[in-house]
Amino acid sequence: MIDFLDVCERAETGPLMTEKDFELKVLIPKLKEVVKEYGIRYDSETPVPADDEAADAVYHAAVDFLARVGVYCQDTNRVIQFAEEEIRDAVGSAPGECLTGEGKDASVFRVRQPDDERMARCHVNWGTIHSSQEMAIDIMATNVAHPEAKAISISSVTNTVRGMRVQAGSPLEMYAGIRAIRVARDACRRAGRPGLPLMNLVPAAAASVTTIGASGPQFGARPTDGWIIGIISENKIDYGAMNKVAYLLNWGANIGAQGAPSLGGYCGGPTGTAVVNTAYFLLGLVAFKSNYHLCFPIHFRHGCCSTRDVLWLVSTSSQAGSRNVPIPVIWLGYMAAGVNTKMYFYESAAYLLAATTSGADAVKMPTPAKGVKIDASTPMETRFGIEMVKAASQLNRQQANNLVIKLLEKYESRIPNAPEGDRYQDCFDVETGKPGESYVRLYEEVKEELCAIGIPFE
Repeated sequence: MIDFLDVCERAETGPLMTEKDFELKVLIPKLKEVVKEYGIRYDSETPVPADDEAADAVYHAAVDFLARVGVYCQDTNRVIQFAEEEIRDAVGSAPGECLTGEGKDASVFRVRQPDDERMARCHVNWGTIHSSQEMAIDIMATNVAHPEAKAISISSVTNTVRGMRVQAGSPLEMYAGIRAIRVARDACRRAGRPGLPLMNLVPAAAASVTTIGASGPQFGARPTDGWIIGIISENKIDYGAMNKVAYLLNWGANIGAQGAPSLGGYCGGPTGTAVVNTAYFLLGLVAFKSNYHLCFPIHFRHGCCSTRDVLWLVSTSSQAGSRNVPIPVIWLGYMAAGVNTKMYFYESAAYLLAATTSGADAVKMPTPAKGVKIDASTPMETRFGIEMVKAASQLNRQQANNLVIKLLEKYESRIPNAPEGDRYQDCFDVETGKPGESYVRLYEEVKEELCAIGIPFE
């Protein structure tokens, strides 16, 4: 079976090509070929399909696509190629689970199936930016206190240090990366969950030297945490990612391949993006030797994951992967609307219904305001996400599809002009950590609306 050193060798010896030629002469035409050959079709009236044969066709198309296209190494301008047999061998040898966390907070991250009655794993908090260390700790500690929380994404405390902007590869980035891990550990200890795994290491680090330097155990990182190694859109990697992999493989740490194909970009529409998204599960296995996957296909124009076509590709590629690729996947969604808006909860409910019933192994609580607004997250969104995952785990795909259609009627037309929403300090008491009365009322009103359309909250 292909190993990581084989990948390194092929990065130096593969076919030489410009990045533009790879995109325009290889990736785009080959993707169109497999979509047509495997009969992949998008049905806008069925955002949560329940066709196992169609899901399996997406998987086989993804295998074929990766074998035809390979992955482009930006540092060597060469294409790393994989034979179909090598891809299928990697799938066949994937363990289907990984151990995360320590002590009483240790757990096994396992795969699920479509229509699975087991509750999807809840992954709490966001890698978004907070304006103060104290606020970040307060929010993280509240989020991880939920007994259903099995893992946490740690926040980036600020994007500045003593007024200086953090830049990739700078000493300030190293400082911020180390501090982010320490702050997250403090939050977990405060919540009485010191062993909870940090599954997005290192959010404050863009440069590989920062990830490697900040990941020292003396700063709080553990091999049972999880490191995110990004696949560059579309079908590209670089030596920065490969350096991280080399380090983590030699430590025996959990590697999480990250894929975020853009619907409306080089992948084209929902069918092509579903194939590429599924191919990224495979690419993580063969190129990064990943233990799990973080996934967030996103709409190129709207910058969110709650549009009808993105929900379809989330559902379709989740089914394709969960039925055929035994690697645990965390599904992350960016919502268009922000905190303290009904629209955020409608979007979040639709996303979690689509992903959970389609076999999502884990879901990250959906991110408000496209993840770009500072201080734009609160524990209220985590509470809702956990309640929605519990409810969605009681439903099948057909039921979820009917509910998602009703939810789309409530928010779909508003996506281009979604309400930005509030900041934490606008709707929570910073001293007590309690939500304001108006936010509590809005939350209860939304739950009543969703119960009325058939979502089975406990």
